[in-house]
Amino acid sequence: MSTIFLRHMSRISIFTYISVLFLAVCIPAQGQISAWEGYTLYNPNNSRTTYLINMKNEVVHTWQNARSGGYCAYLLENGNLLRPATVPNAQLQAPAYSGLIQEITWTGNVVWEFTYSSATYIAHHDIEPLPNGNILLIAYEVKSAAEAVAKGRTTNAALWPDHIVEVRPIRPSGGEIVWKWHAWDHLVQDRDPAKPNYGVISEHPGRLNVNLPSLGFGPSAADWLHVNGISYNPDRDEIVITSHNQSELWVIDHSTTTEEAAGNTGGRRGKGGDILYRWGRPANYGRSGSAVFDVVHCPWWVPKGLPGEGNILAFNNNARARASIITELTPPRDAQGNYVLESGAAFGPATPAWTYSNSTAFFSNHLGGNQRLPNGNTLISEATKGRFLEVTPSGEVVWSYNTGRETARVLRYAPDYPGLKALHTTSADGGETQIADFSIRNYPNPFSGHTVLTYTVAKAGPVRISIHDVTGREVARFDREANGPGTWEAAWDGTDTQGAKVPGGMYLCRLYSAAGMRTHKLVVMGE
Repeated sequence: MSTIFLRHMSRISIFTYISVLFLAVCIPAQGQISAWEGYTLYNPNNSRTTYLINMKNEVVHTWQNARSGGYCAYLLENGNLLRPATVPNAQLQAPAYSGLIQEITWTGNVVWEFTYSSATYIAHHDIEPLPNGNILLIAYEVKSAAEAVAKGRTTNAALWPDHIVEVRPIRPSGGEIVWKWHAWDHLVQDRDPAKPNYGVISEHPGRLNVNLPSLGFGPSAADWLHVNGISYNPDRDEIVITSHNQSELWVIDHSTTTEEAAGNTGGRRGKGGDILYRWGRPANYGRSGSAVFDVVHCPWWVPKGLPGEGNILAFNNNARARASIITELTPPRDAQGNYVLESGAAFGPATPAWTYSNSTAFFSNHLGGNQRLPNGNTLISEATKGRFLEVTPSGEVVWSYNTGRETARVLRYAPDYPGLKALHTTSADGGETQIADFSIRNYPNPFSGHTVLTYTVAKAGPVRISIHDVTGREVARFDREANGPGTWEAAWDGTDTQGAKVPGGMYLCRLYSAAGMRTHKLVVMGE
């Protein structure tokens, strides 16, 4: 049996805790994976209302906004809502434009706004909050017909290529742009040797063929790329974006300076702002291979510690077949972490690591979202139907919700997520209530050998501690008849119920008491 020692503490332990994200997961019966407990956030397209629902599909909170928006919404750790919104009287009214980012308190007060809009550029589609508090946004920029032709484009027409901007908020209004990447700086063409960036397309996989036609269904021929989604990998300091009108995903290096991002040297990977990795249509860069994406949305880098960590999820609309597919990729890398591309070949993998589809029963002709959850399930927005579903790795639907309104994205947050504190301190009639001091942590984390779990309960009663692997299988369990209110310690030696050492990896420790349930993530280091 695993060994556990309990000791009542009169005050908080002097240990310095390593901060980790609280997670919550349904305890599955008989080893089966069930829905991942939490609160689901969504904003219908062009709506002024953002909704938060519980696992019973009940609306538990709403944010009423003065401006429409809705392509995405994020709940920050401080409890504020971050969302793009429609700037009034936009001069450049391009597809899915926003032009404005807002941060809104739990009670609906705007505490920060940033406008990125003019006659020649405008923010659109997705945004991405970064760990340092900055925000990444996608934006169009106008290039005249003369500028396009000067770059070797054979069609004499204006273009709206995309660029990425990182903005540091300056409150209450404004921001400093601290980094930029422009697709326009990374072109290749094989039509006119007298013009810039002339070369053999297949020999420049890190660049975009300026003469590629739009492959999507955009309303404007100028909307050449139509980048629609962005995700950041903090471990690699890289960004992945998806192009609706080129049906590809692209990875770029965020470790560059803005100057390096305009060229093809510098940065962690040494290639400046050239594309490091791309997937979905090898013909776009002159290589042979099957076209996989037919309109693609929502690139989503699976965070470290979750099943499939480091992989990339994407919503393949599969528009012409009218049968969408969630696709998970494992980008091939060498021992130094560089993306592998063999001479003359297309970027791998040849086949996805995982997919979800359900023939024509699962389909969104555009838009769409996906999020990997800590128990290995995937949360999906079947956007044009306004339907959300959570599916297991085997494709079983374990939760669903229908908004009846087109909704591009959906995100789920754990019950213990810091941004939900206000939800737990507000009573049904809007009054303030006292939340029980009820929590669990461990130190050290990660650990080998043993770790000390420190937990606080506010009510006397039975206490149970259950430790589960990421599939939901219970590996250890400890029951105590009655602990008084206060802070207690427990030591776990990293063994399972049979006395064997558990493998290295992430585990979920769930505390049950009379006050309710809390879940905490801990990491066991391999021997």
